[in-house]
Amino acid sequence: MACVHLLVHIVCLFGTITATSLPKDYTTDNTHLGTFSDPAVRVRPRYRYWLPDASVNTQYLAEDIAELGVRGAGGIQFLNYYNYGGLFGTPATDWNIYGYGTPAYREVLKAALQAHKDQGLVMDFAMSPQSGQGVPAEPDNPGLSWNLISYNATILNNTYNGQVPGWGRGDLVSVVTFAVYNSTNKTVPPASVISDEYNYTEYLTSSESIAEVTSLVQEDGFIKVTVNPVEGAIFYLIYASYAERSYARACVASSDNPQNILQNGSFAVDHYSKTGSAVTIDFLEKYILIDGIKELMMEVGNYVWEDSVEIPSYTYWTPDLEKIFQKEHNYSITKYLMLLAGNEGDLASAGGPVRFVTDSKDEGAGVIADFRSTLSMGFTSYLTNLNNWTQQFLGLQFSQQPGYNLPVDMLQVIPTVDAPETETLSFSNDVDAFRQFCGPANLAGKPVISIELGADYSRTYFQTWNDILNEANRAFVTGVNQVSMHGATYSHTYPNTTWPGFTSFQYLFSGQHSRHQPAWDVGYKQGNDYLSRVQFVLRSGTPRVDLVFWDKQTAQNAYPSSLYQSDDLVHRGYAYTYLSPENFELDDAYVEDGVLAPQRQQFKALIIRANDTMTINGIRHLETYANTGFPIIISGGLPSTFASKDEENIRSSTEVLQRVLDLENVHQVPDDTFAEFLGTIGVHPRTQVDSNGTWYTRWVEAENKDVYVLVFNDANDSTGNIAFATTGTPYLLNPWTGDQAPIFEYSVEGGKTVVPFELKSNETRILLFSQCEQTNSGVHVVRSEGSVLGWDVDESSGEAWAKVASANSPTSLSLSSGEMVTVTTEEYASSSFSLSNWTVTVEQWLPPDDIFDIEVVANKSNATTTVPGSFLTSWSDLNLSTASGIAFYTSQFTWSSGLNDTGAYLVVPPVEQGIVGLVNGKEVPPMDITNPRADVTRLLVDGINTVSLKISSTLWDSILPIWSTLLTGGLGPQSPAEIGHSQNGIIGEVKVVPYRSIRVK
Repeated sequence: MACVHLLVHIVCLFGTITATSLPKDYTTDNTHLGTFSDPAVRVRPRYRYWLPDASVNTQYLAEDIAELGVRGAGGIQFLNYYNYGGLFGTPATDWNIYGYGTPAYREVLKAALQAHKDQGLVMDFAMSPQSGQGVPAEPDNPGLSWNLISYNATILNNTYNGQVPGWGRGDLVSVVTFAVYNSTNKTVPPASVISDEYNYTEYLTSSESIAEVTSLVQEDGFIKVTVNPVEGAIFYLIYASYAERSYARACVASSDNPQNILQNGSFAVDHYSKTGSAVTIDFLEKYILIDGIKELMMEVGNYVWEDSVEIPSYTYWTPDLEKIFQKEHNYSITKYLMLLAGNEGDLASAGGPVRFVTDSKDEGAGVIADFRSTLSMGFTSYLTNLNNWTQQFLGLQFSQQPGYNLPVDMLQVIPTVDAPETETLSFSNDVDAFRQFCGPANLAGKPVISIELGADYSRTYFQTWNDILNEANRAFVTGVNQVSMHGATYSHTYPNTTWPGFTSFQYLFSGQHSRHQPAWDVGYKQGNDYLSRVQFVLRSGTPRVDLVFWDKQTAQNAYPSSLYQSDDLVHRGYAYTYLSPENFELDDAYVEDGVLAPQRQQFKALIIRANDTMTINGIRHLETYANTGFPIIISGGLPSTFASKDEENIRSSTEVLQRVLDLENVHQVPDDTFAEFLGTIGVHPRTQVDSNGTWYTRWVEAENKDVYVLVFNDANDSTGNIAFATTGTPYLLNPWTGDQAPIFEYSVEGGKTVVPFELKSNETRILLFSQCEQTNSGVHVVRSEGSVLGWDVDESSGEAWAKVASANSPTSLSLSSGEMVTVTTEEYASSSFSLSNWTVTVEQWLPPDDIFDIEVVANKSNATTTVPGSFLTSWSDLNLSTASGIAFYTSQFTWSSGLNDTGAYLVVPPVEQGIVGLVNGKEVPPMDITNPRADVTRLLVDGINTVSLKISSTLWDSILPIWSTLLTGGLGPQSPAEIGHSQNGIIGEVKVVPYRSIRVK
């Protein structure tokens, strides 16, 4: 069976694909997408750029930006690294002069903006040092971040008479007494490779014994209180809670005796109030966006940006929380503050040493859920203020990594941000975790969902472009449509820093992209163009998704993981995502004509599982949806957990759930058997997959009803077919070359277009089903058996040719007209052959003689060898195991065009980094590194032909021998090198596959 290949020779295109007819909220005048072949800079990947500090040479900074632009990037995400706020080493320069907010800093920022203007690029701006969490401010500013801290004492003989524990440590919030039944030591295992195990003690308390006694506290902090005995209690506690500014740092002070707020570093601001965001806004307006910077920012700026919130705390607080909580939940939180101890702060860090639960039915979880709900509201207020300010003051948009790490509902807060951003590190490159992030953003109509891509732990200078593409593709199929690469570096001289230059995070994370990478000119442009074109397609319409899972998490895990473990839906081709019931409050979350969110994802069914957490308002929406006839599937029984303390409303909501079960469109099924069941109720995937691999799809529908589909193979090499629920004229879009070509082999069955595929590991396809004047009523191939490599189609004349390679048996082509075309073995082209007698020259990129000479790209030294046979092996087999660089492979073959040999393909084994091919000195079109092949017919000459292949590696093998001597700002790698040498170069045989063009129609 012949399959769709990326490289199909194009005789006539149907027209250039542009983004001029997109849904209103998917494009605006300043975010024009360009064309598929040449996406606009705003659609291209941006690189997070680690600015060491303001001592850098502004000319070199501009050169770094320009070089990224030449290699296909759309600009940088300007991050004020400053040793990650001082967490990774002491300053290598004087931050009194070169610190954040200083005149020197503004000069550097202005130079970066000007460089973007000069190069026609756009820039994202991190709004403060480190992760954007805070700015210089006076220590008594009420908008700084707040903690809730607590102190307790044992009550002896049922009476406490003395000063309240912890008196004077902060603003007193409440004092309570309660009985404790027992204590249990517990252990929390590491949540990820960058977190640690920690222990805590859990105390079981009597809920009926809890009494707030704050009103008894005298002005000097003394209190006398008596508790009532509780049967079974082993002791009683008096527990005092205080609010205090955390003084968490976004950047350390530059002086032991600061004379102004700039020298005192940056403080994290309150992320649960408008007051906190106002502190950042005020500083930016007074200290940063002056001296012409605001005007430049408005001209070339893209996003004002903040990283994931990483403010250390056991329990977050904000001064107005008590008042807001009372209004939202109609009871006081102050009586239950001990339930918040230890695990209501930075969830990415170890929790506190003590936690309390009650003997109530839910152990106090309802109170905690209510607290988190109020925090979510406060966080939304913070984000909304920044959104509004960014739009009104700068005419730009705000981007943030919202919700994870925090005790808030991530899915609830995502729609608040103009351009929400996820990341591969915390989300562990998990497809299902990305689904959780993208669902709410798509429902809210966010045109851009960004990702901080490639922060791979312990892979500094080892990460390949194949790694990058795998991470990008896994995110793309869930809804991400903008890459921010982690990250580019200042590539020139910096104090106490060795070659290959400034390296962030003490050499812990990839990718450290700069001119010191061998792939800089052999891989980066091609890779960035691929990402840009995929992003163009994903932003060219409204995404459609088959199914939605209910997902209420009152506090988002810092490292989101798969919620639906079974692969049955994926293997059937279903696309699915997640929504919090809080998202049902969005304008487009309604049912019409049997689908949920008809203007957005057009969901066909909602799935709820027994272990889901319900909400009062969510069940109201559920009842509304169910009464319209919308399919709802309940798996494994009715959920019984509620995110509320409101017992009366919980009872009434449970009754609603029971009533809903009586409706014909509400179905109860066993655990995780959805795919098989869905078909029985008429819910089918838009892309029905039949393959021996793991194929993901992403469906995007343009305003003119054109349909784009991204197909991604996240498994080993595999074959199969997909039935697409559309009958538009099919085209294949090549994200490596920018070409667009008609698909000539497909069938139309029952209103679906069935297309065969053969996919290498990590390979993708992009299909367009056009609804314009062309139709699929013309004659085409519906099935081929044999060795068809591809097709030439002349749309103007309707003529088509099959490119048929040699095989052991005849090739048969079944046409949509009912005719059959057979190619006999006598008509075949010459047999394919492997190239041999290779000359291999490895341009080794070695450390310079002076290890502190960063201006040198590398100490380049050539090593040449020959390979007489056809099978190529890694450089290590050529005694070059410690070499990084670029290999030049050269071989020759004789070609004679004749009756049976019309042309030929060049086929190369998959490579990990970049590849550039030349035939007779002329460059081959960019090749997909997962499946490098190209029709080279136009480059061939009769007689001797020379094939040259340039293959790049990472820098790792040159770095490994000097790992222990590396320095950035005087600080070396945080851990020993944990990875051995890599296998670089071409591994396998390079083949020439002749073909004969056989006219089909």
